[in-house]
Amino acid sequence: MNTIKITVLLLVLFAVNSYSRDTTVVLDINFDRTDDVIKLHFPGENEPFTLTINNKTLKGEFIYAYDAGMKIIDINRNDNLREVVVFGYGNSDQNECFFYQLIDNSIVRVGYLPSNYGIETDGRGTVAEIAWMGFWSARFEYSFDTRAKSLTFIEEEFYDVNQSAEVKLPFKLLASNNDNAELVTELKAGTKITLVKADITPACEINTGYIEDMMCDWFLIQTSSGVKGWCRLKDFHEKVDGLIWAG
Repeated sequence: MNTIKITVLLLVLFAVNSYSRDTTVVLDINFDRTDDVIKLHFPGENEPFTLTINNKTLKGEFIYAYDAGMKIIDINRNDNLREVVVFGYGNSDQNECFFYQLIDNSIVRVGYLPSNYGIETDGRGTVAEIAWMGFWSARFEYSFDTRAKSLTFIEEEFYDVNQSAEVKLPFKLLASNNDNAELVTELKAGTKITLVKADITPACEINTGYIEDMMCDWFLIQTSSGVKGWCRLKDFHEKVDGLIWAG
């Protein structure tokens, strides 16, 4: 068992990470000038975890996790409360995260994120997570309501992609992310391209009666000569080389 004693407080973001199944962190997490003792116990794969803060204990269960750990963060530096994040390593090493605060000597769950490759915060009331999108990673942000104790997804119109590829079969670029938009150009084999941004909100019918989301995402594509246009993933993913799919 590891014991971590923290005496230096960081102003913007600090985190105490542990990747062992049984961990103890000693830290004042509710700013009452008294150290709190935070313990995480995880017996093993597919077992419930136990979180203990001082004399209070609760159990939680991951969807699936082969290992677990915890992190102490401060999402809103103005609310005089730090968050204990319990996370489990699941399929493809993605994290399942439970967020807790210590309020009036009770452990209160204040948020949950089911699957990501890491979280971060700058202490100004938002949490960002890194989500794997098949061949690129998106940075999703959530606003934290310190009164309601909830995380709310902040939807963006577009997300940065910045992935390079090469055209192996011709496909068309449109002037906007609309199936009826004007044709910009038809890319030829051998053209070097960069996937600049993505619109991940649309869904469409791939096969009769089957609604797909990821394959219907729109991507802003720029050629090495500077030509830009939009194309749905379903219309080009098999026509390019260089995209590394995983997960």
